Amino acid sequence: MAENDQKEVRRPGRIWHRVLVGLALCAAFLIIFHRPILLAIGRQIVLRYAARQNLKIDFRLEGNPFGHLAVRNLRAIPTGASGIESIDIDYLYVDYSLVGLARHGLSHWLDNVEVRSAQVVLNPAKAPPRKPHPKQKLKLPSLFPERIRLANATFVIRADPNDFIVERVDLDLNPRSPGDVRIGELQLPSGDSWSRISGQASYANKNLVLRDLVLSDQERIRFLNIDASRIDTKTLGLKLDCAIGGGQLSASAGLIETASSLNAKINVTGQKIDAESVNKFLFLPEGDLSGEIERLALDATGTIDLPRTWNGTMSVRISNVDRPEVHFDSGVVEVSAEQGRATLRSADIVQDKNEFHLRGTMELPAVIEDFGRTPTTVEIAGTAPDLQRLTTGISVPLTGSAQFNGKIDIANANVNATLGVIANAVGFSDGTVDKLNCTLRASKGIAPRNQKPGLTPPARIKRPWFADLRTAMEFDLAGIRYRDHIIDSVQGSLNGSDDILGLDRLSLRRNQNELNVRGRYKLPAEVGKASSQPAELDVALNAPEVGDFWVPDSPNRLSGPLQLTGQMQWREQTANGQVSISGSNLKMRDLVFHELSTQCSISNSVLYLNDCRASLNDSDFFNATGRLNLRQPYQYNGKISASVVNLSTLQPLARTFGNKNELAGSVTLDWQGEGQGITAFQPSYSKSTPKAVGVAPWKNSGKLKFVLEKGRYGNTQSLRANIDASYSPEGLDVPIIFFASGNTDFQAVAQANGETLEITRIQLDQGQARFGSGYVSFPLVWRNLGTNAAAIPSSGKVFATIQSENLDLKKLFSDLGIKAGTSGTLNARLDANGTIGDLNASLSLQMRDLRNDRWPKMEPATFELSAQAVHDRLTVLGKLQQARIQPLELNANMPFDIPKIARARKLPDETPITAKARLPRSSMNFVRQFVPALEQLDGNLGLDVDLSGTIGKPVFSGAGDVTVNVARFTNATIPALTNFSARLSFAQNAISLERFGGDLAGGPFTMNGRLNFPKLTEPTLDLQLKANSVLLARNDTLTARADADVTMTGPIAAATVSGNVAMTNSHILKNIDLIPIGLPGRPAPEPPSERPQISFPNPPLRDWKFNVAIKTKDPVLIRGNLATGGAIADIKLTGTGLHPELQGTVRLENVEATLPFSRLEVSQGFLYFDPSDSMNPRLELRGTSVIRDYTVRVYVYGTMLAPEAIFTSEPPLPQEEIISLIATGATRQELS
Repeated sequence: MAENDQKEVRRPGRIWHRVLVGLALCAAFLIIFHRPILLAIGRQIVLRYAARQNLKIDFRLEGNPFGHLAVRNLRAIPTGASGIESIDIDYLYVDYSLVGLARHGLSHWLDNVEVRSAQVVLNPAKAPPRKPHPKQKLKLPSLFPERIRLANATFVIRADPNDFIVERVDLDLNPRSPGDVRIGELQLPSGDSWSRISGQASYANKNLVLRDLVLSDQERIRFLNIDASRIDTKTLGLKLDCAIGGGQLSASAGLIETASSLNAKINVTGQKIDAESVNKFLFLPEGDLSGEIERLALDATGTIDLPRTWNGTMSVRISNVDRPEVHFDSGVVEVSAEQGRATLRSADIVQDKNEFHLRGTMELPAVIEDFGRTPTTVEIAGTAPDLQRLTTGISVPLTGSAQFNGKIDIANANVNATLGVIANAVGFSDGTVDKLNCTLRASKGIAPRNQKPGLTPPARIKRPWFADLRTAMEFDLAGIRYRDHIIDSVQGSLNGSDDILGLDRLSLRRNQNELNVRGRYKLPAEVGKASSQPAELDVALNAPEVGDFWVPDSPNRLSGPLQLTGQMQWREQTANGQVSISGSNLKMRDLVFHELSTQCSISNSVLYLNDCRASLNDSDFFNATGRLNLRQPYQYNGKISASVVNLSTLQPLARTFGNKNELAGSVTLDWQGEGQGITAFQPSYSKSTPKAVGVAPWKNSGKLKFVLEKGRYGNTQSLRANIDASYSPEGLDVPIIFFASGNTDFQAVAQANGETLEITRIQLDQGQARFGSGYVSFPLVWRNLGTNAAAIPSSGKVFATIQSENLDLKKLFSDLGIKAGTSGTLNARLDANGTIGDLNASLSLQMRDLRNDRWPKMEPATFELSAQAVHDRLTVLGKLQQARIQPLELNANMPFDIPKIARARKLPDETPITAKARLPRSSMNFVRQFVPALEQLDGNLGLDVDLSGTIGKPVFSGAGDVTVNVARFTNATIPALTNFSARLSFAQNAISLERFGGDLAGGPFTMNGRLNFPKLTEPTLDLQLKANSVLLARNDTLTARADADVTMTGPIAAATVSGNVAMTNSHILKNIDLIPIGLPGRPAPEPPSERPQISFPNPPLRDWKFNVAIKTKDPVLIRGNLATGGAIADIKLTGTGLHPELQGTVRLENVEATLPFSRLEVSQGFLYFDPSDSMNPRLELRGTSVIRDYTVRVYVYGTMLAPEAIFTSEPPLPQEEIISLIATGATRQELS
């Protein structure tokens, strides 16, 4: 027993012994093999962490885990959403101290960090959304290695519009010796970049100092200091001294980490800084800041995230701010904070005569999240004597003057705002307002901010945006003019309470006429549901003389008594209401409506037009009745009748809309019908019905009768028309189609039934002779009209035969009232059969003896065209022949898939095309036949071009060239063209100008560039014109030469013309009378009889944009009998081809004007061109003349069309006496 007990006692001792031995062995193995084991464990940890961050990473890890690690060939790429685009590091070495980490924390962990050949690319746009984190304490960074070395490091952040790039960085921060920093290239998101940047650096005791880092002449960092020498005591210092935007900026900051946050002491000063240059460094859009920061001063202390502890002052003075939406000359802002209160001492903005002032105070909140909730008061005051300057750059510029005042109060979780505006003589586009007075009052409850994380928030319902919103506005406008309309006053008031917005009153008055409007609307919680909200509207117009709303001489004036009443309700997306309009003896120009009456009602969203009647007299009238359901599919029925015995009575109405063509003839119109406005796609959600999706049939029927007799429209006379038609869901029947003009008439019969449209009995007659006839059968599924189903099936059969022989073009154009000036005969034949999808058609067209009245000496031409469509392919052959030139041949071949073209509603971009144009080299002397002004022309031209590819990607090949040895005109004032040579190269998708140039009266000019065809139908220009002293005009009174450097770029339909034109070697020999008075021997100069207009109303020049600077290289000499001197121009041509605009000045220099008894020396002379009235420049001319013992001063002002003059003299004389003195050499008293 004793032995057994002894064994049991020894057994636990042996177990512990074995455990200790095992631990000792493990420790021994760990000491021997620790490095590979720990490195493997560390690698796996990094791989797992990278995988959780959606990164695939690969690297080789070396070193001693207890003191230093080296990473080689580190490569990382994203496998999912990640802000890291790529990481490539050839070598990364980290030397660290675990003892320092244990004893002193992170600040003493890293001893040495070295990176070689590294590139890191980040893309924040692809980073996954961050998870919300509770508010964290602000802390200073702790990781500051003892030494840092970077060699060939590149850092890229993807940004818009350009990436942020720091490329090829070499940096050696050695605490024992100064070093340097070199950056191969630095690019900011704005696109600004600098290369080969270098500076000096030191890093003693973790105190980083950078000196003399030069970016450009305007931007350099003279001194940058990041002092982490006291980071152990949680203190960090920052200092910056730099030049930016031509000015100086200095900043310093001291940060101290406390138990709960960061205390900061900040000082910033700056002066004479170009604000626009700051945008790139703050990563702001171009032009976000503008002007000059004349002075910036900030001195502040406090805890960063505890606003109530802030103390300090800030002042900013900025000038010459110029942005599209705001322009001002100077602005001053001064803010101070102390004892928990912030004071806006001043915020003053000055814009020439306009001034705006803000003052206010705010109780600083305990935390940043409470900004906008603490008691706040802001007062606003402003005067704007010049609204035109204030509103420059907005979509509706204004003129006049205005005063503003307002106040914003925040108290007890409520915002209250009041704003008042008083304005006088307000002008806007096409209108003016004499007086405006408006007051707005609003209040809104502030929603409580979210509860702190970790606390359970009380149950609450999400409040709509209009909750606790109260608004009230009153406005009063007087003396309103808009174009040719006049309104004496407009008064109104609106109010809002939560979701109800009410128009309490809107009253519009003109003499005894009055329009009143009232309404209510329920605001939506979601903007997308605005149309479904309930609304009410009441309108009443009582106008004993509606013509008072127009100026008396308005050509569009409608006069007479008119009354209108209307009530509308919209609830649950259902409309109800009624509208009544009545008037009598309403007159517009010479058109008189003896009666006008409309009565309609709306019930359950169905509009009933009970009566709509307008009568000019007993025989001319218009009547309409009907019903329309305002819900889809818009079912309707109605009836319209109209009769006008003499269409000339409608001439005044046509002229009101700008149509000046003569009208005549009698017309009657009768229509009645019923059906629905939309035949909609009919979806079905039944899964058991195979034909669950279909199309509803077309459900419209009606009758139309139209007759025109003895009609006239412009130059087209003897018009006759007769159409009798009826339609129903089953088909269309038009037994009578008849049009006639003069001796030419067209008639046919049309019928659509089932799936075919037939047009039969087609006849085109000129007098008693028949020149055209034919028959057409075309596939048309009548019941599919207005539906999503194909109305023209590709399998539908086509048959057509149309023939015209010896049609006299001149007679045809004459009968149609077209002044074409073209004569000749036309023969044509069209034959077609097959189906829409497989059409077999041919067209043969021949025009002979083609002449033009403008070129009577030109010999007749012949044009032949044949086209054939077979099996979805179209072939076109054309030839133009004329005796003096070689034949011009045009050939083309392309697919012709009609169903595909119909679906795309155009030729699809992928349509292949093959074409050829060829003109053998021909003499250009034939041009003299239709340009009689040409006295001599010696040259030739030729063309040989092939086109292949597709409509979307055309491919050209070939060339064309023109040579003009000399071209002289019978009019010697027109410059002669000599040595002109042009060669156009057609290659790929462009036409290049290999050679294009010549001489205009001794002035050489050239053009280079190309016409690009990204699509065959959308050519773009990229051309540049250069000229040297080219003669623009020459006659007895003017010689004008100019240098030019002009580019034309962009789509040909909306190109941009920009560049410079410089007048040189130019002179004016015309007698220019500078004083607008009558003098002996010559009458007073008269202004032009009408305003000169320069406009290109037709495409493509209509939509071209211009930005051309026009200056004088040397003064334009004025050499006339009445004035001598020079003119210097500085003008800019802007605007569009439809509305070109001139802006700038013309300055007169050394100008002397000859008067009958003296000479006038012009000391100051200007013509000011303004874009609003480019062809009527403003004049400003001052001159002095000595006549006997009198010194006469002349001041001419006004505009070119309405000049005015003021005369003064020493000794003083009245205006009339001075004029007599200038004109006769004696005063009126002396003459009498």
